[in-house]
Amino acid sequence: MRYGRYNHQGYFGESFVRVLASAAGLVAGKQDIDVTGVDFSFDFPGSRGTTRYPKIEAQVKSWSSPAGSADMWHYGMTVDHFNDLAGPGYHVPRYLFLIVVPADRAIYAEADVEMLRLRHSSYWVSLADQAPLDAAVQRSVTVRVPKRNLLTVAAMRALMSPSPVLRVTP
Repeated sequence: MRYGRYNHQGYFGESFVRVLASAAGLVAGKQDIDVTGVDFSFDFPGSRGTTRYPKIEAQVKSWSSPAGSADMWHYGMTVDHFNDLAGPGYHVPRYLFLIVVPADRAIYAEADVEMLRLRHSSYWVSLADQAPLDAAVQRSVTVRVPKRNLLTVAAMRALMSPSPVLRVTP
């Protein structure tokens, strides 16, 4: 397999999330093989309130042709990937992390003596309140990701709280 456009875009999206996790003081762990429906686990190295060593898991998707409404991204994904995140019953909370990247790979990142700028931004959504779909009937689904759910350092820490599904960034 060669390192083409989609490999580059996906790798950048994963790196984007790793940077945020590192800045949030979290430990990011990449899955060795993709059989559980998540790409990363994120662990807090200590206690958050009454929870010791909280953890979340995320499926990371990068997207260079974003579409949506004024307040939502409308992201198309396979039903199989959707079902890996949808519904209750997971021991560890699961999220979709949607990384919106430039179409032009040459401007993914910019660095100077004062800062490192990564383009464009990242969003999160929980699908725990969505029912899994029948993959024999439907192959794809449009997921609505609130634009207010900007994935920031503070948001990553907030997702570690005891009721993270109910937390929405302002």
